[in-house]
Amino acid sequence: MQSFILMIYRVLFYRPFRRIFLLFIAKFEGGWFWSGTIRNIFKLYHGIDVGYGTYGGAFDTTKIAGGTVFGNYCSIAPNVYVFNGNHPLAFFSQHPIFYNPQIGFVNEEQIPRTKLIIGHDVWIGANAIILPSVSRIGNGAVIGAGTVVTRDVKPYEVVAGNPARHIRYRFTPIVIDRIEKSLWWLLTKDELQKATPSLCKLTHENEIRSFE
Repeated sequence: MQSFILMIYRVLFYRPFRRIFLLFIAKFEGGWFWSGTIRNIFKLYHGIDVGYGTYGGAFDTTKIAGGTVFGNYCSIAPNVYVFNGNHPLAFFSQHPIFYNPQIGFVNEEQIPRTKLIIGHDVWIGANAIILPSVSRIGNGAVIGAGTVVTRDVKPYEVVAGNPARHIRYRFTPIVIDRIEKSLWWLLTKDELQKATPSLCKLTHENEIRSFE
């Protein structure tokens, strides 16, 4: 059945038709948070790996570069851009006909492409721009709306501005270590639903210890 769905998506070249088709799939698979078929489509046809529970702008193929990996339970606002390559300043021309094989003038990629890996439970605000110099955004990180990210972001780090600057860490190192060891983002949907009442109360070091 899934192979048939993938085939239908492949022949729907008109983007609005594809969007309607994805909405139809989401309706029958528990929504965009949980649909395995939608995730398979994005990985197979767009090279975008979207983790379980991740939603929002992660599914925008016009703004997210191929090769991008999103962890589980990420919150991605609208109009987030991920770029995986720069125009070549050292070439005699910066135009993509001279480096992008999809246009048909060259047979192979002529510039390096960055593969961005975004950790679990990352929140990226609206209109943020992630440049090719970034290869890793750590678990639990926060990127403010409108931020231009030019460097890797550490786990649980909050950054904002142009260029992105360090604001603070969400938790103390002890709390960060405990959250990392909990691996809560690997729980199944049913397991996470059962644990939600306890997880919602984890705001202090002693409480987080109880979940280990």
